[in-house]
Amino acid sequence: HVPPRLLSRISQLPTMSSLALAAGVVPARAPGAARRASRAPSPASRAVPFRRPSTSAVRLGRASAMAKPAPAFGRARTLRVNASVRTPAALAASSNEVSAEVTVRAMYDAINRRDVEAALAFVDENVLYEDFNFPTPFKGIAAVRKLFEQSCDGIPDDMLFIIDECTDGGGLGVGMTWFVQLEGEPFPNARGASFYKVDAVSGKLIYARDVVEPPAKLGDLSFSIIRAVAPLVKKQLKAQREKREAEEGTTGGSSVQGTTKSVSSVSTKTTPGDPLAAAGLYALGGLYWFVLLLSPVGWQGLPGEPAWAVAPETLAEVVAESTNFFFVLPLLNNFGIDLLGQAPAVHPVTLGVFNFAEAFIFMLLPLLLMDKTRRGHDLPTTKIWSVAMFLTNAAMLPYFAQRAAAGTTGQKTLGETEKTGSFLETTTGQKGLLSKAFGVGGLGIGALSVWWALNAVPEVGGDFSTRVQYLGGLMSSDRVSLAFVVDIVLFSVWQAYMINSLDKEAPAACKYVPFVGLGAWLVL
Repeated sequence: HVPPRLLSRISQLPTMSSLALAAGVVPARAPGAARRASRAPSPASRAVPFRRPSTSAVRLGRASAMAKPAPAFGRARTLRVNASVRTPAALAASSNEVSAEVTVRAMYDAINRRDVEAALAFVDENVLYEDFNFPTPFKGIAAVRKLFEQSCDGIPDDMLFIIDECTDGGGLGVGMTWFVQLEGEPFPNARGASFYKVDAVSGKLIYARDVVEPPAKLGDLSFSIIRAVAPLVKKQLKAQREKREAEEGTTGGSSVQGTTKSVSSVSTKTTPGDPLAAAGLYALGGLYWFVLLLSPVGWQGLPGEPAWAVAPETLAEVVAESTNFFFVLPLLNNFGIDLLGQAPAVHPVTLGVFNFAEAFIFMLLPLLLMDKTRRGHDLPTTKIWSVAMFLTNAAMLPYFAQRAAAGTTGQKTLGETEKTGSFLETTTGQKGLLSKAFGVGGLGIGALSVWWALNAVPEVGGDFSTRVQYLGGLMSSDRVSLAFVVDIVLFSVWQAYMINSLDKEAPAACKYVPFVGLGAWLVL
């Protein structure tokens, strides 16, 4: 029952009253500075659809009338609107002010009824929706329409999206924090925050951004990584800026390290892209994604779970392996250093396989940079390699497909440096100090990985025969470990292909002896 006085108050709000009433929002209590929703769905709660990125779509729930506007949606049960939802009058500073919270709630009320057209009525034609789980933002209402339509089917009913907190409504923007709940418990590594903004004139959604919690928690180690990587990234950004300015004719040029004597234009042979090779690599990438990441449990006898139905213990194992990246925490703990915390317990064979694969792709970066410099394409090589350090060939296969489609340019601008400390890999396409550093580092991590798998933590790993049996068991029961073995095989293919492309006179052992040959070629 809605009191007549509140209905009269709503009627005085021509902008937001229509939005709220169109979605069935019932006015009630006045706002506070912020509020916290119950973590357990109440009988009066309303289900709001949501999809867990990269694993599965998730049906979203709202506790105590709190709803999370999300980028994708699932099958919801009966729509129930709680009478405790705030009125537009309480959310607005004045009778003429629009409210981002009311607009977003109204939009997702319509989605919850599976009425995409009604939901799009609350979306501006020029909307920009940024979800950091996707490589590119959704621009325009057509892209958002496709997202809405494609995300409304096949969503598990036992996953709920719960709002933690919401900033006070009544303005053009609203922020929310949230988490995903499964079987009545918080889903691991599934928290996030979102921000939404509406247009001041139309009152419709004009901008959105969703940020999801990362699965790997590096702690203080992340600051060490930033300190180590920032100088390299700074040099790369500087080189890109100087190249851009040189092409525009606005600078005399300066190198990555030191000053530049001159900027020269170096001719290279222009070759078109190879669409057949690109199509084949895209197909291989699709096969990799389906078989190792998306195929259902038991498909063709494949062990383990797909990414969209990963078991909590499997996810915990992946996070533990990532935390023990390159054995940093285990080695520090062995020397009695626990400033970064205790290393998660991982079987030595599993950790050895993981870090060996990581060391392999680690050593591929100099080859990719030299190849990019010589071919002159503009693919984001370093970014894709950074992603591939975690997703391995799920990222590398599409990259090589794009490379095949790009071909080579006819001319590129290079700076002739005075100092010898520059990265030759990114200026002349030749091996330099970067190659040697990655070669030595990769060989060292690889050797440690083999030793770790065969000898470390004897109270857990046992003797040699026990470890070999354990490895065989992994291949028949753990899809993640099986994927790493497949990755090592594919890295061996990239090694042979890339070295042959860059150095046709290289010894055959460098091309065809996996891992060791690559490290030797980089160092020598």
